[in-house]
Amino acid sequence: MRASRQETGCPPSAGEPASFGQLLRSLRQRRGLSLAQLATRAHFNRGHVSKIENGKRPPSVSFAKACDRALDAGTTFADIALALESASRPQRGWVRPGQLPSAKRNFVGRQEEMRHLDGLLRGAEQALAVPVAVISGLPGVGKTAVAVQWAHHAVNNGHFRDGQLFVNLQGPGPGTAATPSDVLADLLRTLGVPADRIPADLDQRAATFRSYLHGREMLLVLDNAADAQQIYPLLPGSPGCAVVVTSRSRLPGLMSVAEAATLRLTELCQPEAALLIRAIIGDPRADADPAAVDVLAERCGRLPLALVLAGEHIVSRQQRSADALARELKPERARLNLAEGDVVLRDAFATSYRALDEQSARLFRLLGLLPSRLIDADATAATAGVSQDEASRMLRGLDSVHLIHRQDERHYLMHQLLRTYAADLARQMDQEAGHIQALRSTPDGVTTGSAPLSSLVA
Repeated sequence: MRASRQETGCPPSAGEPASFGQLLRSLRQRRGLSLAQLATRAHFNRGHVSKIENGKRPPSVSFAKACDRALDAGTTFADIALALESASRPQRGWVRPGQLPSAKRNFVGRQEEMRHLDGLLRGAEQALAVPVAVISGLPGVGKTAVAVQWAHHAVNNGHFRDGQLFVNLQGPGPGTAATPSDVLADLLRTLGVPADRIPADLDQRAATFRSYLHGREMLLVLDNAADAQQIYPLLPGSPGCAVVVTSRSRLPGLMSVAEAATLRLTELCQPEAALLIRAIIGDPRADADPAAVDVLAERCGRLPLALVLAGEHIVSRQQRSADALARELKPERARLNLAEGDVVLRDAFATSYRALDEQSARLFRLLGLLPSRLIDADATAATAGVSQDEASRMLRGLDSVHLIHRQDERHYLMHQLLRTYAADLARQMDQEAGHIQALRSTPDGVTTGSAPLSSLVA
């Protein structure tokens, strides 16, 4: 378990997972003590200390208190040992956690992505590192559905027999992301640790969580992550575990710390998009007008969330085919209002938009009104009135959160529904819309003497 850095004087680590024994060894070495010297100070046999450091024996509370005294660590190790003891004590009615949401009945496609995740798991069976996969993509592309579908598939194949944990990290909206400390407290309670035995310090909570999972085969699904810093303290250390993260961001930094594999989701291909609509509305409605199903799939941008909302719209209104809704969605702006219950397509985009800084948000709106889906970095600089380096930086930022997609070194693409959303935002701002109108009148969409981005209406 990790002793508090404030108490031990340890410098911040790179986020590497560690067990109780590894943390004990690290602190002992930082104190300049040999194994024999710690054993003498703690009044325990040298072999006993060695087995605990090597993870071959669990720490007792008395041993942890002795280590706290010997290493001047306050109550760090005692708190962790008490939590572990409480968690490992048999409890009446306790069952292995099975927190996965239900799989989607109408799940379609994504076979290549599922095989990729299977391969990650197979490769981990011969390694000591915990496999970590990051599923990222634009809003509404079905990241959570893929993660949950694969998780059920893995469990049905005999993996993760000690349990599955699922956490909604509530990112990336400003001020909404769950804190790692609160998430760890919830996870420890789920694993049987009484509230009064959960350490207060973040590092101690993380270490307690890792130690409790040590030697177990568990899956941790971290849904809707805001950034890599939110993930670091939640990573298990035992190679029998695996972690699947979903995020609208690529989570830069996680690959270097956890050697995470990345899986970028895009919209469905046309046959799969039409098949998803068919799966929701049923064969009779789909067969009544197959061409309308194809048109509807395209007008939904082949984006899974839009396709599902469209299918549910047809079913809930008892329409006989997809034709009426396909005609209703001919105006591009109408597609943003697809909704069923409290799920609205526009809101899914708005969450990502609100997380942007001011300059990036303005550039996003600007891109929505350019004449072409193809975004040229040089033209963007001229249009926005910024340097090429600044334009490239902002475009990379939008790409990193999947609001645009890099095609090559100097070009990007924006999904048609996101482009419609961005244009709709821009039209709400007269000064910005007037600036763009001038762009539409030029052959290449580039003007000289454009107003700088900072001058556009916020």
